[in-house]
Amino acid sequence: MTKWKRLRKLREKKRFGAEALRPKTEGEEVKQTKPEKISKNIQQSQEIEKLDNTKTSKPIAILAQIPRYAYLLVIFALLAGVFFPLITPGIPYDYVIQGTATLFLGLAGGILLFKAATSDNRRGILVAIGFALIAISLTLIYHLQEAFRSFFF
Repeated sequence: MTKWKRLRKLREKKRFGAEALRPKTEGEEVKQTKPEKISKNIQQSQEIEKLDNTKTSKPIAILAQIPRYAYLLVIFALLAGVFFPLITPGIPYDYVIQGTATLFLGLAGGILLFKAATSDNRRGILVAIGFALIAISLTLIYHLQEAFRSFFF
């Protein structure tokens, strides 16, 4: 059923409800309502209004999500060991940057798995890509661990 058919049915229900509440006069006949025909111009203007409404609300939603991602950045930076090179002399920041990037790769895989669980479209693709990103992240973590161990211990 298309959106316009649903709108017509909704309008018909409203009309029937309004006519049922209105008191009938003796000489008045009950008229059956016909579905309204919506011209193409009205349909196009309604679609344009919908697009305009979504454009105005989208930047607000994006701005509201910035603190969430800032917290994630701080947490992942701490998990990657940002303070370790500051405390131990002679340790480069390369491993910290690689560790943070690896954690974000795993986060992207987790987000894709969540999207796959909540959406009906492209579920298989999202699950496959999500698990692949998590597996790549896990192998990079083990690789960083071995490289760090061989370099410093």
